[in-house]
Amino acid sequence: MVKRIPLVLLAGLMIMAGCAQEDNLNTGEKAQQYLEQFIQKYYPYVTPNEYGIFVLEDTPGNGQPWSQDSLYTYASTTIRSLGGTIASTQDEQLARQLGTYVKGNYYGPRFQQTGENLSYAGLDALLKGMRAGGTRKAIIPACLLTTGRYSTFKEYLEKGTQEQSLEYTVTLGGQVNDIDRMERDSLASYVLRTYGKDIKPVTYKEDVAEGSFYFISDSTAFIGKKKIPADTTLKINYTGMLLNGQVFDTTLEKVAKDAGIYNAARTYTAANLIVTSNYTEIKLNDNSVIEGFRAGIAQMHWVGQKGVVLFVSNLGYTNSGSGQTIPPYSPLLFELELL
Repeated sequence: MVKRIPLVLLAGLMIMAGCAQEDNLNTGEKAQQYLEQFIQKYYPYVTPNEYGIFVLEDTPGNGQPWSQDSLYTYASTTIRSLGGTIASTQDEQLARQLGTYVKGNYYGPRFQQTGENLSYAGLDALLKGMRAGGTRKAIIPACLLTTGRYSTFKEYLEKGTQEQSLEYTVTLGGQVNDIDRMERDSLASYVLRTYGKDIKPVTYKEDVAEGSFYFISDSTAFIGKKKIPADTTLKINYTGMLLNGQVFDTTLEKVAKDAGIYNAARTYTAANLIVTSNYTEIKLNDNSVIEGFRAGIAQMHWVGQKGVVLFVSNLGYTNSGSGQTIPPYSPLLFELELL
């Protein structure tokens, strides 16, 4: 006599077997299993490319092809969860549509280093085959969201620790190898357009590369007047901006309002400054400030003097930038006035 297993029991056994099988999977394999189910449901016509990513849309560019041998990539990126929630975007129009746009924030392409220990393996894989000016939207498997590099996709799965795959939309602006030279060239071009060919860079210490620092001030009205002695306490107004004119900080309330960065919780007033013979000791309101700013103040010698200081990111916020307002590798400009 054949014994029949009740359907309810059989279904339960199948679920238990499925759960047992899933429990044997590591984090990377579970995430990949979920991703494949997601793709099958929403993008059944899309298959992974040779690197394991799923390209959903691809608008070719006509500029230089992306190369993994170039050190710095200039690109604008939007990151979404598989459910469509936007984790971050550098697209101003999209931010406006979402209602997340902040006038004081920087939107647009920015430089970042690519390669092992610097960027996700999946992001480098997404960029392969792109040309400057192109846009690509792709889903990067969770196991490729690592800065490590392995020989096979299987190794990525075995070592994967991320639980969620992500959708990236990347617009490629270009690449450079010498970011320092690029910044110095940007400064020189800006100074030439804005102030004319007679303005030359300033060398305020030996180990600053030529063309990294400019100080511009009309000091003719102060000729013959006594300079401010060391250890004098006075006040200074300043406005800091990117070379595109976007203001990120100021002591002037009207400037803050005009720039859209006004903060009602802040008091807009000139900062306290102690003039010292050693520029490295200069502070504002007893707080340390970036080197280029300090070096600019050190070029000012008279009460009432106004000046403009410009410098590369190595003298500012370097490769990290500052929050959402100053992108990495950004030359900066400060307008200064001693009171």
